[in-house]
Amino acid sequence: MFPLSKGAANPGLIWLDAPDAERRIAARARAGELSAEEEANLAKFAEDGYLIVQIDVSTEDAEAIDRDVDALWNDRPGNVAFAYESPPRRFSEAIAAEHRKPRYRIHELQSASQVALRLYLDPRVHRYASLILDEPAVATQSLYFEYGSQQVLHRDSVLVPTPQFGRLVAAWIALEDIAAESGPLMYVPGSQRLPFYEFRPGQPVYDPSVHSAADVAAAMAFYEAGLEQSKLPVKHFVARRGQVLFWHSALTHGGAQPADPRRTRKSLVVHFSTLRGHPTRECAVSETLDGVAGESVFSTAEIYRRNGACGFANPLDGKLMYRR
Repeated sequence: MFPLSKGAANPGLIWLDAPDAERRIAARARAGELSAEEEANLAKFAEDGYLIVQIDVSTEDAEAIDRDVDALWNDRPGNVAFAYESPPRRFSEAIAAEHRKPRYRIHELQSASQVALRLYLDPRVHRYASLILDEPAVATQSLYFEYGSQQVLHRDSVLVPTPQFGRLVAAWIALEDIAAESGPLMYVPGSQRLPFYEFRPGQPVYDPSVHSAADVAAAMAFYEAGLEQSKLPVKHFVARRGQVLFWHSALTHGGAQPADPRRTRKSLVVHFSTLRGHPTRECAVSETLDGVAGESVFSTAEIYRRNGACGFANPLDGKLMYRR
């Protein structure tokens, strides 16, 4: 009922899911397209749905990001979003005593932090994202976590829509040494090959405007049963500062419950899609305009470029398209 065979069950995925991925990786390495390290890491990704590399995040970098995050909470600008047990909201609505708590997140920190922008456009991170997607990648969004996310196990391709299903990869960057007590990132190697729940025939992606609470409950029960029957292990990533874990869009992952809720777990998550297939970026924030509650939807085609890497600018600096 829950097959683990490679390359057969899941629609719209990537070349590393193909049955001949190992042969194709080796052929590219022989042709000089991949380094020995890249060959080994891509083989790891094809087998387990994740890989881990190291980038440069110095103590000074981490301290600079801390200052930039503090400044957001102090200045509360309107063009950066945060979320705490809610959809994204403008920082101008933030109250530190109420919202700067475990599980909160900041959207698009790179628009308010030069160090975060450097990590958002890190060439080594973009190199791996492009190799995984097999074409030039674009950073479509970032999420900063000061504490552990405490998110239940889930799959990004179900919850993060992209123009082409499965053309998505995430990079989780540790901004400090992560303690086991702080609620580390959880992931389930091999789970990218488990089948998807279909909310409707041919529709594996959750749409909150269409799907009901009963749909969500049915999907969660399906995925929980699949993991239980698969006997795949749940692992914790007790990372060192600068380590980056890339995961497959269908890899089951989440945030462990912290033993000590006061411990931070500072990290930056960057989602990537294909530049060719993702020419614009859209986001929404919950707010009230003219006394009417709704969501404001923003889109942008502006792209940051640096050292061969590219990523979308903050959509909140783009054109407003209001929806009630």
